[in-house]
Amino acid sequence: MVLEYAETVFGFNQVYWLDCTSPCFLRDLDGESIASGLLDATEPAFLAVFEDVPLLDGARVDAFCALLDTLLDRGCEVIVTCTPLCDAFAAERDRMMLFANDLLLSNDEIDFLRTPAERDETPANRVPRARRVPACAWGDGQNAAFLCGVLTEELPCQMLAALFVLLCLDSGPLSSVERIAHADAEALSFIAAAHAYVGVDIAQRSFRCAGFPVGDVAEAFAGRLEDIASGAGGVGAAQLAADVASTLLASGNAERACEVARLFLPAAERAIWLEEHARDLERVGCLMRARGLYTATPPEVFSASAHVAQAVRCALLGENVAACVAARRAIACAPSVVERAIVQAVQCACSVGEASEQAAARARDVCAVGIEAECGDELRDIAMAVEALDAPSSGVELARAWLEATTDRALSDSALYAAALLLGRLDEADAGAQEWADVAAMVAREATARFGDAGSLSLPCALAAAAFQQLVDNGVLAMPPLDAACAVAAAARKRMLLEQRIQCEAARTAALERRLVRDKTHPDTFRCASVGSDMALRTPPRLTVNLFGGLEVFMGDRRIDPNLLMREKVRALLALLVVNQGHDLSRDRIMKLLWPDSHMERARNNFYATWSRLRTALSMPDGTCPYLIKRQYGIRLDASLLSSDVAELDRVCRALLFNRPGRGGWGHLFSQIEDSFSSDLLPGDEDCELLDDLRSDCRTRLVDALVTASGKLVEAGEVRQGLWFARAALSRDKSREDAYAAVMRAQIASLQRSAALETYFSCRKFLSNDLGIDPSAETMRLYHSIIDAQEEVA
Repeated sequence: MVLEYAETVFGFNQVYWLDCTSPCFLRDLDGESIASGLLDATEPAFLAVFEDVPLLDGARVDAFCALLDTLLDRGCEVIVTCTPLCDAFAAERDRMMLFANDLLLSNDEIDFLRTPAERDETPANRVPRARRVPACAWGDGQNAAFLCGVLTEELPCQMLAALFVLLCLDSGPLSSVERIAHADAEALSFIAAAHAYVGVDIAQRSFRCAGFPVGDVAEAFAGRLEDIASGAGGVGAAQLAADVASTLLASGNAERACEVARLFLPAAERAIWLEEHARDLERVGCLMRARGLYTATPPEVFSASAHVAQAVRCALLGENVAACVAARRAIACAPSVVERAIVQAVQCACSVGEASEQAAARARDVCAVGIEAECGDELRDIAMAVEALDAPSSGVELARAWLEATTDRALSDSALYAAALLLGRLDEADAGAQEWADVAAMVAREATARFGDAGSLSLPCALAAAAFQQLVDNGVLAMPPLDAACAVAAAARKRMLLEQRIQCEAARTAALERRLVRDKTHPDTFRCASVGSDMALRTPPRLTVNLFGGLEVFMGDRRIDPNLLMREKVRALLALLVVNQGHDLSRDRIMKLLWPDSHMERARNNFYATWSRLRTALSMPDGTCPYLIKRQYGIRLDASLLSSDVAELDRVCRALLFNRPGRGGWGHLFSQIEDSFSSDLLPGDEDCELLDDLRSDCRTRLVDALVTASGKLVEAGEVRQGLWFARAALSRDKSREDAYAAVMRAQIASLQRSAALETYFSCRKFLSNDLGIDPSAETMRLYHSIIDAQEEVA
């Protein structure tokens, strides 16, 4: 905004931009030289921009206000930008202040980058305030980077705790934030004014965030949650996250609650939370996420009841093998009589043949013993479910036994599951019996009463109600149907379960496909000797891509014709996929990286054309391309068929960063670096911003590793080799002060003090001329160590 103002009003003439994050700003502010420098060097009318003013103490605030008054008195215009907590200039009466809420997008600006379909789906006047933040509405989906940038501001722990709770809950009443984060009215008012992306409405006592995924919140708050939790009434990080997850579950957002528990709770606390809320998650039908939460936790930390709940979840999702595994774990943990009966029923449902018959017999025995010991009505419900599972057909005797077991009491979840099984097996031959009419009427009354009380149905009740409604719709039962709203709620809950079952099936299919691909690309003679040799013959040749020093692509031993990769965007797309090393990249992100200034439709057409050219270049003689994998929203290279010098660079950097130098240091690694990575990544493509970013990232990682290796070698006594690595780092990036320091450190250890002084003066000259800053304390310490040593010798 300031750039546009400077261009529109001043045409970038007589505009002076001061970076206040530089130490030079504080130095010149203390020396009172800024005003004289600006006024002496310019004409009276000019624009002075003070960008990112830091937090100043009282004396510097007075000095800065005096500077602003001096400039304003001379007819100059001044713009100051700073974070809200750094605004200590309230004494400036003649100022116009723009706060976060003043910079929200208008309706026209909201519609600027949206397609007609998006405008019709959500009109601009219905876009919430939090989604009008430019970075949220116009950003590239990098939510984690946005939140990390927000958290660079040094906020008090109480505000950070409130922000964390707001972002995790996403929407709801402010009372939840006050209760969990112990946020006071002042903190919430500040957040409402300064952090519009969380959508706090003080008047309505509610909030609605811009919709940040929990994973992005976790990435931004990683490593800081324990300190932040201290601002939430002194509770620990685990308790804070558990309170947030429980609040989400209570408000009906079970999937987000599971994500919060998975990402923020340690294993032991995660197991406790899942065990406490297993029934609630099951009732609302949140099975997939709860199953994932269980599998993300070591099984040994769970009790028998948690394993029982997982067995039921997997049985409902149709994952028979996983259900039986969880049931065996539950039996190994000494479950109660009711829990043992449940897992035996699960094994009966999920096993086949003789195993199913044995499980049914064991379940009946357990139920008989439990009922005789008066362990409760739930055992009778489970017994009915086992009979329904085990019976070849639904006889009237089952209905009669059901009625005898459930008369004069409310139906439990186990009873409703049993009712769903019984009604699901009802056929026309038995439908005319009065017992079945009584069972159906009991289910209808229970569903109607629960829906009337809560306005919704739990999963067990919904399955029983859906089974009843289907019998009525098919004409099997001549009974009045359920209320329309109740029937819709039951159908919606059942449909949600079916969708989760489809997701589970898709996940299993994908896992099997990955296993088959691995079996094909990694044949094992011990696993299948006869098939292995045949698979080895049909395995695609390995794709080798070398990016450093120029592009070279080999398919096995055959080099791909460079003319097929002449286009810059094709090479950039290939480099991006290689650097990502087999991980999925979304197509939208690729389009924004390669064609940032193009309209979405034009970028999409360019992407498909580029993708087609790359696929043609990497195709085998039969026309297939096993190396490129395209999914619904993303693309990637098959990592199992790929070799690249980028992966080799990662291996070398990891060795230098994390290994200790052996005898003779790392001479072999140094030779490999000089031979393979002496040039930049794709050095001929200098006009592509994406390749510039990839090139800079690889160079930074290599210089980091070289500097670290130099320090390790010097400490190990390998001074000469340490000097080689330090010089190699400096030759690749002369803007790195730590590389200069590494060279100085190695030169001092080698008794090359004059050379070390020359290195210091080169470093100081670069920092002063190019960056306008002074050397760091560590660099000055090395310099003084040389000077002090000379004085001692003198």
